[in-house]
Amino acid sequence: MQKNLMSKQKTKNTNVNRDRSNQRQSQSQSINHDQIWLCGKHPSFSALQKKRRKIFEILVTKNSSSELEKFLTENSLLALKSLIKVVEGQKIEETVGANHLHQGIALRCSKLPTQNQIQLLEELHALAGENLPTLLLLDQLSDPQNIGAIIRSAASFGVKKIIFSEHSAPKENATIAKSAAGTLELVDLVIVTNFNNLIEKLKKIDYWCIGLDGSAKMSITEVAAQNYKNIALVIGSEGIGMRDLVKKNCDILTKIEIDKNVESLNASVAAAIALYELSK
Repeated sequence: MQKNLMSKQKTKNTNVNRDRSNQRQSQSQSINHDQIWLCGKHPSFSALQKKRRKIFEILVTKNSSSELEKFLTENSLLALKSLIKVVEGQKIEETVGANHLHQGIALRCSKLPTQNQIQLLEELHALAGENLPTLLLLDQLSDPQNIGAIIRSAASFGVKKIIFSEHSAPKENATIAKSAAGTLELVDLVIVTNFNNLIEKLKKIDYWCIGLDGSAKMSITEVAAQNYKNIALVIGSEGIGMRDLVKKNCDILTKIEIDKNVESLNASVAAAIALYELSK
């Protein structure tokens, strides 16, 4: 009889824990599809400072509230004080999800606007006769941590246009924002329907499309030494790399020379090295 009571109590506790877990998960997803929770100081403060998003709500713990208020004061953002709610850290965790490091602050805000191919090309055509901006094309990349790290590297080297193929483009989320460490606010995300069509159009306005490929003959150092202008750097996913037709349509294929005993680099590391070499 006692065993049965203990078994029932254990089942009850398990169900309660499951209900709490489901409640946390549902709370972290209970916002409009065009909104996002940003958490952590770098992503949150950068979003507030750059003013590219509409802010709906700011959750902050008591320990982080003075730092937030100081930031708002220094950046003439005191009008946002009415959106602040001082809460316990557990409340933020339940809201954004337990797998996100929030550092005592989270914002509910609009997602960043994205560009399409027509908007991108119109902007580039308007710059005819000038040095065109370096573009970064990510073919088949979908891991949010890698993408966030790549965005951080791109922003560090002055690359403002990050281009994705529509069928594999990731949805903007807190993981990408956190990995980008606030630099997501510094770039434009461009979603195109056909990578190869875009590459062909970029070539017509004097872009050099340079694809990163481990089997290429030329090293990135050799390519960088040629001082190409108007660069569109194409990076494929780890393991698979660029799709065959995308690779075929690149003007130049290049590689990062690494120890022969190492198969490949992480995509975000490879992107950082390539962007550094091409920026010199």
